[in-house]
Amino acid sequence: MLQGDAELRQAVEVAPLDDAGDPVALLREFIGLMHRQRLLLFRAFAQEDIPPAQAQCIRVLGLHDSGITQSELADVMLLSRPTVTRIVQRMERAGLVWRRTDAADQRHTRVGLTDTGRTTNDRLGTVLAGYTGATLARLSENDRRQLGRILRIWRGLADEVLAGQAGADGSPDHPDDATHRSPRGTTA
Repeated sequence: MLQGDAELRQAVEVAPLDDAGDPVALLREFIGLMHRQRLLLFRAFAQEDIPPAQAQCIRVLGLHDSGITQSELADVMLLSRPTVTRIVQRMERAGLVWRRTDAADQRHTRVGLTDTGRTTNDRLGTVLAGYTGATLARLSENDRRQLGRILRIWRGLADEVLAGQAGADGSPDHPDDATHRSPRGTTA
């Protein structure tokens, strides 16, 4: 993990884009942006004393009043089930989430926010509003619409490539964990 701005600049040297829109240069620019955004979010969450993975988990669970299964949570967070289990266990000990057996399918565990978790989710919403206000909101409305359109198209193209590769060589979608569920909802 990068420790400061100087390290970040050194690790992500971005060449200026040429007028031809070279895909490699665009990818380099996008990766540089991702690194910077990650650093900004980590700093914002650190001010709230919330680890980034827990913050993401809280924001996802905040969208589901009756909770969701841990498997669904892993799918949304694009993390392995064991990783999500560890995150949820820490959050349960901190009083941020509840866990209980799913009444409809007792093989599954549902997770939801406690009152403390909902309060934390509200605080994170304020943090994210400040973060987006300092970054994305400063773009014109037209630029934000264009960016959203381009990102949706790019994501769709990446999904097509992933769908074509899934299981083609017998390997899981997620290289680190054969139990990871792909974003399409199928078990790898």
